[in-house]
Amino acid sequence: MMLRVLLILLWALPVQAATLVDMVGRSLELQAPPRRIVSLAPSVTEILFALDAEDALVGVTDFDDYPPEARTKQRVGGGIDPNLEVIVALKPDLVFVSADANQWGTISQLERLHIPVFGVKPVGVEGVFESIRKVGQVVGRERQAAALSAEMRRRMEAVSERVSGRSRPKVLCAVWIDPLIVAGRGTVIDDLIRMAGGVNIVEGPGFPRYGLEAVLRNPPDVILLAIDRGGPGDGEALRRLPVWKELRAVHAGAVRAIDAGVVNRPGPRIATALELFARMLHHEAFEGNVP
Repeated sequence: MMLRVLLILLWALPVQAATLVDMVGRSLELQAPPRRIVSLAPSVTEILFALDAEDALVGVTDFDDYPPEARTKQRVGGGIDPNLEVIVALKPDLVFVSADANQWGTISQLERLHIPVFGVKPVGVEGVFESIRKVGQVVGRERQAAALSAEMRRRMEAVSERVSGRSRPKVLCAVWIDPLIVAGRGTVIDDLIRMAGGVNIVEGPGFPRYGLEAVLRNPPDVILLAIDRGGPGDGEALRRLPVWKELRAVHAGAVRAIDAGVVNRPGPRIATALELFARMLHHEAFEGNVP
């Protein structure tokens, strides 16, 4: 009898809300892990799939294409200009946004519609690991997030050990060709170049426009092109900018194209991006051919 009364009392107690702080300093109260999630950042979508939380994912942007199963989710428009009517119709109990993929105005609009929003803001490689930890905390997948991060770190440390002590080539990573936009300091790509055994020639922060004159003054040994699928290949891209023919990296054939989705999305695939970068910079340290 006493046990039955106790169970009734426990059932009647209100659920304790969890107060979480996102990566842009905003507080959010959740009664339970969200069951209907919209992701406005492809990187967060990849994290959710990697944490086996995709069943709760009801909406993604038009650009979410990895893993392939992400294409089966309802599209809600672009990250910069999502369709709020579609989002509202999905009745989400949480929307994930990213400081590097979405606009603050979108957050304000969602909040006016009383839709909870959680923001991630990955700065460098360690910021990616923090994003994974935070997303795991929100969706009740802390254990999976810890295991995912541990495996990623293991792979990345193995790469760093393989290239340790080798000469460090100077690297330019272009994320757009015309105008020339490159990866600078404080970015995930900057960290990946360093961890892969290279030196980023771009000293400015973020993703600045870069003059070809600057490239000629401090020419790279290797040029990495983070090109979207369907974008120009390395040969076509360089033909658009004839002055690049003067660079020794072009003469030496040290121009490498890599899928931008792997490199530019601060999520689980940064471990793969590091492995690709390292093979491109130090192919002699790895078995097999350069990707």
